[in-house]
Amino acid sequence: MLVEQLSAGSQEVKAVAARELRLMAKIGKENRSFIAEGGAIPALYRLFRSTNPVAQENALIAILNISIHDENKRKIMEENGCLELIVYVLRYGLTTEARENAAATLFSLSAVHDFKKMIVDEHGAVAALADLLMQGSPRGKKDAVMALFNLSTHPESWSQMLNMGAVSALAGALRDEIVAEEAAGALTLLMRHHILAQIIASEDTAITNLVGLMKRGTPKAKENAIAALQEMCIHGGLNVI
Repeated sequence: MLVEQLSAGSQEVKAVAARELRLMAKIGKENRSFIAEGGAIPALYRLFRSTNPVAQENALIAILNISIHDENKRKIMEENGCLELIVYVLRYGLTTEARENAAATLFSLSAVHDFKKMIVDEHGAVAALADLLMQGSPRGKKDAVMALFNLSTHPESWSQMLNMGAVSALAGALRDEIVAEEAAGALTLLMRHHILAQIIASEDTAITNLVGLMKRGTPKAKENAIAALQEMCIHGGLNVI
């Protein structure tokens, strides 16, 4: 019934149906599996282009909740056009909450290694995450940096991360205590490529901020800062050292 309402109802009915699925998907693996198997994923992601902000936001959060169940991640990624529309909401969502939840959805999906490069290669995804990291709310920055961290673990992601502004955004995030720990972790992974080690070292205050994080951060932040400085020295060359 809810899936039928998503497909054939008015915008208001679709918003309500998406909300019900969102709430159902929040509770329990069985619900998430049942919703996905019932054909809700394509009906939900078609609402990502809705002009009704409530419908768009509820549909996005429903997909986010469904994606928590690992088996559903592949179903979402295999839906033709779904990833593209998640990125669409990340870039052009009608509300801040919708954009933030799109970033959280990419974070959830990027937990699977096979999907990292697909997300990196999706037009606008990395650039939009970088923008949210620089300009988002505290929650949005957290979702964005966690997604970028996951994407940084793929060895072929570095060029897109550089070209789309993510490397610069992560270096700048070292100044923000909300996301500095995760930003340092992502930079550590990226600096295994000597080009990025040199570029990051040349960023204004990057070294200073890593040293400051090493001195004043949380235990995990200190660990990440030390690891980042080590990778910088190993791969950046004598000038960086």
